[in-house]
Amino acid sequence: MHRRPTRGLSLFLFILIYCITVLAPAPFTTIIKVSAQPIVSYNLGNWTYVSKPVFPVKINASQIPIGANWTYVYTLNENSTYHVYCYGKWIDYDPKSAKTDYDIFVYDPFGEQESYHTEAAGLPEHLGTTVDQPFFTPKHTGNYSFLIKNDPRESQGAKEATLMLIEHIECNKWYKRFLEGKVNDNPVENTSWAYEFNTTSKHVEVWIEVPDTLDMYEARLYIMANPSKGMGTLLNDIPLAWEPGLYGNLSGLYGGYNLDSRGFRHTDAMASCEFPGEDMLINYTAPYDGNLLYHLVLIAEYGNGSLNFMVKTDFETPELSIQDSVEAVYSNNEATITVHVEDSGLDTVLLNYTSDDWATSTAIEMTASQNQTYVGTIPGQPAGTTVKYRILASDNAGNIAEAQGSYVVKNPTNISCSLSKSVIYYGENITVTGSISHGRTTVTLNYTHGGIITSKFLSTDSSGFFTDAYFPDKTGSWMVIASWAGNETCFGASSGYINFTVEKTPMSITCNITKESITIGGNITITGSVYPIVENLTITLVFTTPNGSIIEQHVYTNSNGTFTASFKPNPIGSWRVQTKLSGDDLRCEAHSELKPFQVKDTWINQYKIYIMGAVAALVAVLVIGFFLRRRGYG
Repeated sequence: MHRRPTRGLSLFLFILIYCITVLAPAPFTTIIKVSAQPIVSYNLGNWTYVSKPVFPVKINASQIPIGANWTYVYTLNENSTYHVYCYGKWIDYDPKSAKTDYDIFVYDPFGEQESYHTEAAGLPEHLGTTVDQPFFTPKHTGNYSFLIKNDPRESQGAKEATLMLIEHIECNKWYKRFLEGKVNDNPVENTSWAYEFNTTSKHVEVWIEVPDTLDMYEARLYIMANPSKGMGTLLNDIPLAWEPGLYGNLSGLYGGYNLDSRGFRHTDAMASCEFPGEDMLINYTAPYDGNLLYHLVLIAEYGNGSLNFMVKTDFETPELSIQDSVEAVYSNNEATITVHVEDSGLDTVLLNYTSDDWATSTAIEMTASQNQTYVGTIPGQPAGTTVKYRILASDNAGNIAEAQGSYVVKNPTNISCSLSKSVIYYGENITVTGSISHGRTTVTLNYTHGGIITSKFLSTDSSGFFTDAYFPDKTGSWMVIASWAGNETCFGASSGYINFTVEKTPMSITCNITKESITIGGNITITGSVYPIVENLTITLVFTTPNGSIIEQHVYTNSNGTFTASFKPNPIGSWRVQTKLSGDDLRCEAHSELKPFQVKDTWINQYKIYIMGAVAALVAVLVIGFFLRRRGYG
């Protein structure tokens, strides 16, 4: 015979059930439910199906006695990354205490053992794909079984633990998640979801692209660990959440994690939607340094759809530079644009170009080459086109670097020229002949010597032929180049420099004297000429006296290259005269032959002794005659 419960007991149970199911926020354990029995190769025993990998599972003390086991089943997706860890009071580094030894075995959806983890008693298991990896990546999609066994050989207790399995996402990478709003004001399986990520960046942005078919309730961030500040711990260099925070507890800014729309959230680390399709942004800067572990919670309100989201911690734009910038391209020829891009998470490099000043444009994805370079090709364009291009380098975090350039498209131009001689003498001309591929235009000839440029502008005939005769004004090395500046449809061009040499002009000089003998006191006239004919050249007349001394006299050439000089030599004797041209920067020196001449005394001086003797003899005769005559008369 069964006794009916008393009215007081019935009222107590009603109030308790009401408080639990209506007034109190749904605890994490309410989402754990039993599904189809997993396929395993061992005696299953106690097992629990966890509907989605977002909640902590509390393993109570003595729940898994020594020698017993419990299996937790999760539906996982292949190639996704999950952070799996089991910790709590059973982790014990005290060498004197009785330790619990939970060993964990992982089985895939086909019942095959994928890994096992059997650290010593009291030590946490490394539940990555391998013991050296912090995260677990399933090979298949389906139900994975995590068997927790309390080792009967090494274990000395059955302390409480927390099993946490949550998808780990990388920063600066886009992800997709299907969410569904409440049905009849009640959350369903995909109404909320959660992820974890860790970063050392204090500034975090969460970008969420919401489809038009979905109205989001909230997106939230919770700081779950900061081992450098004593909140949480590290395993395989990845933070593990501060355990109380997984159950909604708070310590300052740490913890508070929950997926309940009515639950706690940080108002400065959340975003909300006002209408379907409104994108969301969480812009948060943590007050702490360190390797912080975050939980990201997404909660839908109405409708359904797949949203795209990214946690951004990279705010540096890629380093972008154009290599060997293209500035000129021949008509109908392709142009190859090469850029160098440095970024650890580069997504795409796009080349946008226009031929009508951005009225219209075309975008192409550049191809990765080598040494972080990317190459894009712009098709050939007609002559007279100006092509502008813009390179956009985007990384996974949405940072965009931009570089711009432009080039003109024209027809090629060819210029050639040649010289009549490679060596000329000063005073001669150099003849330049050449041609350009476009007729009826003006070509510039630049003659260069010693850094000084002399320009001449020549009109070409209909076939593009041109010629010029030029008289260089200095000796030495010269260069000449023919060039054309170009026009709207044709590029400018030049012939390249051609060298020639201007040497000093060889000179000759003559010397003539009017007489080969003169009487002292008279003048001798010297005449001569230079060749080539040059006016106002200084001619030096060098006279050599009978005793060998030198007398110089200067005279200048006339317009016909001749010169005349008069000289009164003294003393008498044998003289020589020679004409000289000293030379300069333009002309070589020259000298004539030596011309001898005699300077004689006057005839009186020449016959003075004879005349005096004759006079004396005459006087003597006269005196003698006078005396003889007187004697005769006497």
